[in-house]
Parts: sequence; C-alpha cells; structure tokens
Amino acid sequence: MTRPQKTIFLILTIVIALTRLLAVSRSLFDWDEALFSHGVREYNVMDHHPHPPGYPLFILAAKAFHLLGVPEFRSLQVVVILGAFCIFPALFFMARELGFDFATAAGGAAIFSFLPNVWVYSGTGFSDIPATAVCFAACALLLRGRRDARAFLLGAILLGVAAGFRPTNLLIGLVPALMATWSRLRARSFGSVILAIALGGAVAAGSYAGAALASGSFERYVEAVRAQSKWVHDVDSYHNPYRAPLHDVAKVFFLWPVNQRQQMVALAALALIALVAAIVKRRTPPLLLFAMFVPFAIVAWLNLDVETAARYAIPYMSVHAVLAADALGLIVRRRANVQAALCALVAAVFAVWTWSALRLQRTSDSPPVAALEWVLRNVPAGERVYVNGGIGPQGDLFLGGRPNTVFFEDQEKISLLSGEAWVVDLKVVPDAHNFVWPHSNRLWKIIRRRNFETSVGRVASRIGFGAGWQGDEGSFRWMSGESVSMLPVFRGNGKLRLRIYVPIDTLPAPPVIEVRMNGATVDRFTGSQPEIDRTWTVPSRAGALNELRILTSATVNPARMGRSDDTRDLGLRIDAMSWSPAP
Repeated sequence: MTRPQKTIFLILTIVIALTRLLAVSRSLFDWDEALFSHGVREYNVMDHHPHPPGYPLFILAAKAFHLLGVPEFRSLQVVVILGAFCIFPALFFMARELGFDFATAAGGAAIFSFLPNVWVYSGTGFSDIPATAVCFAACALLLRGRRDARAFLLGAILLGVAAGFRPTNLLIGLVPALMATWSRLRARSFGSVILAIALGGAVAAGSYAGAALASGSFERYVEAVRAQSKWVHDVDSYHNPYRAPLHDVAKVFFLWPVNQRQQMVALAALALIALVAAIVKRRTPPLLLFAMFVPFAIVAWLNLDVETAARYAIPYMSVHAVLAADALGLIVRRRANVQAALCALVAAVFAVWTWSALRLQRTSDSPPVAALEWVLRNVPAGERVYVNGGIGPQGDLFLGGRPNTVFFEDQEKISLLSGEAWVVDLKVVPDAHNFVWPHSNRLWKIIRRRNFETSVGRVASRIGFGAGWQGDEGSFRWMSGESVSMLPVFRGNGKLRLRIYVPIDTLPAPPVIEVRMNGATVDRFTGSQPEIDRTWTVPSRAGALNELRILTSATVNPARMGRSDDTRDLGLRIDAMSWSPAP
C-alpha cells in the first residue's frame, strides 16, 4: 500500500471499529446467548452449557474476561466486540491477498461491516462475528502463505483457532489451505507443510478434546454431539418435510437473509455482475473468493434453520459485499475515487436503514430479560413462578437459583389451583405486565422473529374456557346462550370483571343476563345497552376451581337472518374478562 492508502485504511479501521460500539445490546435476547452465558458460568456440553459441539475457544475467551469479574453475558459481548473491531481489517487483508485492488478491498470490507446482520450481531453474545473475523484473518495468512512460510504456519494455527470458535470455519478455510499447501509443496517446503498440519490440527482437535474433558467424558460428549446432529438433521435440514422448498430457502439464504429485499437483492445483483465479468475476462480474485465460501453456503442452505438465516449468512455475505464493490469498480472503469464514493454510499444506505434496530437493542432490555428482571425485583422468592419453556435457558440463567420456579411447554401443565402464582409467557396478556419490542422496528427483519413479546401475570388471569364458548377471535370471544369458564383459585375474595357486547340491534328485545359463580347468582340484569362493563367482588373456592357461568335469554344466528354465512348461535360477545385477587 502507498502511504495515503495506509492512512485511509487506518482511519477506516478506527472509525468502523467505533461504530461497533453503537451495536452493543443492553441485554441478551435469544436462546443461544443464554446457553453461551451458562457455558461461561459452568461449562458442560451435556447440559447444553453451551449446546454441542461446545464452541470451546469462544467460551474460553469469554471465561478469561469473566475471571476478571465481568458478568457472563458481558464477557461474551467483550469477545464479540473485539472480533467486530477486527472484522473490517481482516476482510480487507483477505481481499487484498486474493488479488483485489485497494479500492475494492476497502470498499467491500466497509459495505460488509455495515450490512444489517453484521452490524447488529456485532454487539450481541453470539459467536458468529468473532468466529468470522478469526476465519478471515486465517484465510488472509494462508493466502499469503503461498509465498511466506511463516504466514503459512500462523495461518494454519489461526484456522485451528477459527475451528475452535465454530467448526464450519474449516469449510471456508479449505480453499486457502489447499492453495497454500500446494504452493509450499511446489517450493519443496515439506517441513512447513507437516508442521502446519500438525499445529493447526492440534489446536482444532485439542479444542474439542478439551470441551469433552470439561464436560465429563468423551463418550457422553460424543452422545451429545450426535443428539444435536440428529436434531439438525430432523428439524433444521431439508430432511424435515415441513421445511420450505429448497428454492424458497435459497432465496432467503442467498438473496435476502435480512428481510430488506430491495437493497439485499440489489447487492446480490451487483455481486453477480462482478462474477459474470470475472468468468468472461478470466479474472481470478472474484472466482477464488466465490469458491472459498461456496461449500459453507451450500451446507447452510441445506442444513441450517431458515429462521436464523441472517446470522448464519454472515460469513458468506462477505462475497456479496466484496463482489459488489468490484462491480462498482467495473461500472466506473476503475476510477478509484468514484468507486470509493459509491461504496461509501452503499454502506451509508445500509447504515441508515439499520439505525433503528441498533437503537432498540442498545437502549432497552429484550422482552424476556425485562420480564425476568421484573420477577426478580417484584416477586418474593418463595412464590411459585411458571416460565415458558421457549425462554427456558434465559429463565434458568436468571431464576435458576430461586425455589418454586417451574418451566412449562404446555399451558395445560399450569395448575389453576395455584391462582396466586406467576406466569412468564411469550405473549401479550391483558391485565399483565407486558414487555414488547414492536414488530415495526427493523430489528424484527434482522434477527430471529421470536421473543418480541413477554408478559408476567398471575395464574389467576388464566381462564379455562369450557362449554358454550366459540373460538378465540383475537381480542374477543362469542358465547352461545350459556357458557362455562373455570377460574383459578386463590385465598380470600376475587375481583371478576366482564366487558360485554350485547347484539341488541339484532334481537327483538333486550336479553336477560345472569352471572353465576360456583352455583350462586352474582348478578342478574337486563342487557339494555350494547356495551356493558361490570365488576364484582366474590369469594374464591379454596380447594377446587371456580366455576363461572354466564347466561343470556336470547341468541342470534346471522346465517338464518341472511346477514352472513355465520351459522353459529351467538348470545354475548365478551370483549374482556379478568379474575384477580381482590385488594
């Protein structure tokens, strides 16, 4: 590089590194982050702390910071942020070693750094960003190793480290490793080849041997890995008959892993232009870059979870970014200043689009964490708390030491006899404490679409709908002439509230409505208004569920009236029903 180029590279490295701090999430969000945090606290792959194969060097790096007093999740974040700091220079040097010119390498690495998934995940607790940075650096050194024995050895070691972060990095490093090995063999440097294989293999194999030993035994570790592989095979991969067709999955993985279709497809189109031009003109760098990432991209397409494509696509999105920069160079006939300006414009477009997502994860706790921390602050340790199994690892991380914490997969497993207990659930619940990240925020289009709503409420708010009820229609339910509901149990009196819609415009006369609790009439009145909102204080049973019956003297059948195709007999529409301990 010339002196001006070195200055530009240094400035870009520092500026882009500083922008990574804007992505630092306020809390963990997803299942895997909680499992990684468990692994930092107490490593055991058999307990999925973390999940197989164990990501040993990622956890080891985080443990080093944890020993300094940094909390488990923050230790993971430190490792991720350090990797994010290196993502631009690592990709830049890899592109340069492949033979791309300075403007293309710098522009492509800058575009890659500001892709929404790359930037957002740069501040989380996932292993993808540091693993990708280490892999890029290993590939750069191996490519340099074609003419430098020391770089070859260091690249082999670093590829072993990258495999210790994520084993799929070996698929990416395969082409550079073969190219460097072939060059070393042609140079008759047999000793360096043997030493490189030994050192790189020792680092990679030693990482997973250490993971097995730290987990208790090799046999149980292998069993855990096999079980995880079977899960991927049966659930995530194309073997799952309910997975989307491969051509649809290909669109997600290769065109829009981030649901920002116009910009992502435009980026892929630019990359395709560069690739076609390289084939026509027989330019090696674009073809080599493409060949490096094809094996991993195919494995991801066939085997990995479509819902997590944005994260899995991070490594091979570097192909899109660098080839897009190369295409811009072709379009402007290699005028470096114009090419650099266009690359900056593309990066800016992605950065502006991503900003709201960064702001949300940086300034607010994720809904599951906000709910679990509310429990820690407000629920006495002795009270029972039911936690939805969908956030089992998060719940165990925050509430694992508390007595009477129960994880559930099926709503029916929650005992309504313990009405004063609490429920942490993954949906918005009326009259509960609800924590929501809006789907309108662009973070919804980047990360996995789950855990955006979490609630904390009493079991008492859980109502069992029995005979006489029509299906849940969102914010309301219709009942026929008589309905039965089972209400949870708690000590003392309860407060029952009903908000009722009476279809008096379709009835010959206002109906008589009766509310009964446990066989006793609570109230009897005429539904003379279309909207009725009433509250009663009634005693709760002590050892059996409370039976609520609502009766109305008249129903309407829309189909018989010729108003619609609805053939149901509709009595009352219940817009709100709540049952809570009386103050």
